[in-house]
Amino acid sequence: MEEWAEENLLTMLKPVEKSWQPHDFLPDPCSEDFLDRVMELQNRASDIPDDYYVCLVGDMITEEALPTYLSMVNSFDGVRDETGASLTPWAQWSRSWTAEEN
Repeated sequence: MEEWAEENLLTMLKPVEKSWQPHDFLPDPCSEDFLDRVMELQNRASDIPDDYYVCLVGDMITEEALPTYLSMVNSFDGVRDETGASLTPWAQWSRSWTAEEN
């Protein structure tokens, strides 16, 4: 399975530096017009149905748990990434999978 993971999974991973972060989509708090941009964002979001917020909260809970998932995956045979620096394909994949949250 390691050879398969190396050939099929690792080729699809993007560099950690290119992973997006939630703050990438929010106004820059250092900008002069920060409060105006926050108010604009609040106004744009004011008509979003509650169902969307329920989905968003569920997604956030899942995203917050990714480090826990990573710890669990790291304990599986074939991964065993105790140091967080293993070069096995599965360890590299699991770190990249959770990179945007860490």
